[in-house]
Amino acid sequence: MAALVFSRPATTNVPIGTSLWHARAAGICVEISENGIVANPINSLNRLISCSLNPTVKGLVWGRGQNPLKEEIKAFTDQCLPDGNGMPFAYEQIDLRSSLSNRVDSVNTLCSKLVSKLPSPLRSALEADALMLCSTLTSLCPSSPWLTVQLECVGHNNCSRWHQDMYVGRALISYTGPGTWLVDDSNVDFEMLDKTLGMTSEISDRLIVPDRSKVHEAGTNSVCLLKGNSWMDIQGLGVTHKSPVVERDGEGRVREK
Repeated sequence: MAALVFSRPATTNVPIGTSLWHARAAGICVEISENGIVANPINSLNRLISCSLNPTVKGLVWGRGQNPLKEEIKAFTDQCLPDGNGMPFAYEQIDLRSSLSNRVDSVNTLCSKLVSKLPSPLRSALEADALMLCSTLTSLCPSSPWLTVQLECVGHNNCSRWHQDMYVGRALISYTGPGTWLVDDSNVDFEMLDKTLGMTSEISDRLIVPDRSKVHEAGTNSVCLLKGNSWMDIQGLGVTHKSPVVERDGEGRVREK
């Protein structure tokens, strides 16, 4: 499974993935809100941007339909995952504070470098996606100092546990497999996030989110926007989410349905 990941890292010193319990133990005031929702489905980029301005919306899913390059991308990622172990294929980051005068040029260069090692038939389409998501995040989070982009082949190294990010925010596209799972605040047992630490995801999943039918599942090629704990004006924690539960073959590749 191939994923395109864009993030606006937080300026906080709290490590990414810090649990609710650890945040409290570190003296960080964390307000629990049960008002946050996931906007799904979204039918356009403009709608995604406008809905994201609503402080009660913590996650958004824009279903874009089938990717015409899906099979080409899948063939490429199969070569990257001979043993089922995922890997960041490309990673780039820029400090936006040092490029205020030529931010557009800096982002264009960033996205071009990101896809430079891809097979030529894939470069233009993925670069266009990269530019679109970078433009979206920089416009929604103008005060965030960093922009990180990553093109990743996802194998076993996924986030299988329900959690929130300490990032400002992330935007994801899964090109060949199912996308991220998200859930409204009202369907999360927040105390179980810490009480289930150390348990397998098979056990913790149903304790943290008891009603499986309430999960929002991003489809292949969907744009998924995740507000993190450091998103400006976030109410409580960021959106609760996890990697999808998928069937894998003997080599760790996602079985397509």
